[in-house]
Amino acid sequence: MYTIDIVRIEREARQLRARELQRIEGLIAARLGLYGQLLAATALSALAAVGESLRPLFSWNPKNRHPA
Repeated sequence: MYTIDIVRIEREARQLRARELQRIEGLIAARLGLYGQLLAATALSALAAVGESLRPLFSWNPKNRHPA
């Protein structure tokens, strides 16, 4: 019968678990970075749309009116 090296198996299992957790953390960080970029782009687009819709309110000048 073969002897089972429990200490070695536990050590390898911990190393595998640590590598898997690092891989998952890397995936999460990449996804969060992408979502952050998408959110920033969406917010910038929304602000530009709001700015364009508000521009006529602030560009009106009664002095430029031509007499009828």
